[in-house]
Amino acid sequence: MKTTADGMFVLIEASKLSPEDAFLQYEPKTMMQELFKKRLVSAIKRGVKDFYRPRIDPSFTEDGTGICYKSGRKPAVGKSYNCWVDVAKNFNPDRKSRLGKRSEYVAFLGVLIKTLVAKGWSVDEAWLTVCNDSKKLGHYRNSKNAKDDFELTGSREIGGFFDLANTYKVLADDEGMGAFWLAGGTFWNISYIYPLAYLDQYDYCNCNLDYSVGWLVLESSTDH
Repeated sequence: MKTTADGMFVLIEASKLSPEDAFLQYEPKTMMQELFKKRLVSAIKRGVKDFYRPRIDPSFTEDGTGICYKSGRKPAVGKSYNCWVDVAKNFNPDRKSRLGKRSEYVAFLGVLIKTLVAKGWSVDEAWLTVCNDSKKLGHYRNSKNAKDDFELTGSREIGGFFDLANTYKVLADDEGMGAFWLAGGTFWNISYIYPLAYLDQYDYCNCNLDYSVGWLVLESSTDH
């Protein structure tokens, strides 16, 4: 698994996904699986490129003026979408940091399903857990050892990633609709209502998002 020098961002090889992949021969059994498969195949055919995504959720810096990626901290919730656009852009301009797009988030979940299958999960279980009930992958109200609050960053590792669920992920719009997306679920959601594949679009760009963090990506073209 290729990472940035600090080990905090992992390369998601979206370009290696193919409609011919074995896990994509799966016949969806639910509406959510069918919708997710449609979005994933569409992203692949549109040519989604490789990118880096963080292992953990962002937290605030000590002075509260920026974000960082360190374990054992409260996630950086409470910022608006417009604020996250600026924070993401200024986080690491040398590596072209920005908010990830919906197509990139979907590609990441495709890579996650592929990873789970490679680790011995059945194809059916991997699809079900990502698309329909993600309590084994993240922190929800009904997850094992659930807490009635945010878990600290760096919790619940799966496939090399942490903090799946616990907070909504704020995604940039890539459909030209002038809005943004919230992905997944939070600690107070039920896992089978807000699985990781859950996506909803919002246009309240200046409102603070109390249960959400920005989903930052770095472009792979900046590799040296």
